[in-house]
Amino acid sequence: MSVLLGSLFIIVDGPKNIQESNPAAEEPIPAYAGTETIIRSKYDRYAVFTWEQYTLMLDILSQPKFKVLPINDMRKTSDESKVIVGMRHDVDFNPFKALEMAELEMRSGIRATYYFLATAEYYGSIDEKKLVRSPGIDVLFKKIAATGAEIGIHNDLLSVMIIHKMDPWQFNKEELSFYKSLGIQIRGTASHGSQLAKLTVPNYQIFSDYAKSDSVRYEGKAYTIGNHSLKEYGFKYEAYFTDYSLYISDSGGKWNDPEGFPGILNILESSRPGDRIQILIHPDWWGKN
Repeated sequence: MSVLLGSLFIIVDGPKNIQESNPAAEEPIPAYAGTETIIRSKYDRYAVFTWEQYTLMLDILSQPKFKVLPINDMRKTSDESKVIVGMRHDVDFNPFKALEMAELEMRSGIRATYYFLATAEYYGSIDEKKLVRSPGIDVLFKKIAATGAEIGIHNDLLSVMIIHKMDPWQFNKEELSFYKSLGIQIRGTASHGSQLAKLTVPNYQIFSDYAKSDSVRYEGKAYTIGNHSLKEYGFKYEAYFTDYSLYISDSGGKWNDPEGFPGILNILESSRPGDRIQILIHPDWWGKN
């Protein structure tokens, strides 16, 4: 309807069906929200490095001289015209920092490998020789894999066998089936440096490829190791036994360089084509406010 009042022309429109939108609407609560609240409240405070520092490292690794790859790809890649870098993340106690890290890497066009620990609190609980996974942990793993990351297993099979009294071979078989059900193919493993392993032998000695004896003793009892090979366990590689000439690590929240983080950046800046570097970064130590 139109109405003319003097020099003022007013147009009055009829009612319209307007669907209001709320751009600030919250995303659906993820299935792992409860676990995230618990884990973050306990472990976020352990961060000692900032995301700004990690972004600086990613900027350096984005230089043309580098070829940064997940560990499975790195072990199969040879290119003397590049610095080959295998980016590895052992996720010991805070997988939600791992998601943040993977998203930063995705924005930088960098892919890495994330090894998840079945004996960790975030993963679930083992009661009466049965593993019960945390609600939504499958969603979290798929979300990290969707960034382009490789997913692997952080091997703590000594604890599975000695502490939880479970068959390590069968336990690992079920883990591989679980990841397969998520559409995630597991190719590799990285040995976890648990307190038990420090008191006995490295976790990778569970495999016949690396076992230095046929058993390990703990609290007066002998436990058999080396019954099955890495391949028989379903893996193509063990991260510690891939081809690299330089190893960089933030284990324990401390860099394996006397100059700390600046020293690590200097190592990367001074690296030359033909170098092969494995970088182990634990997401647990990152995201300091």
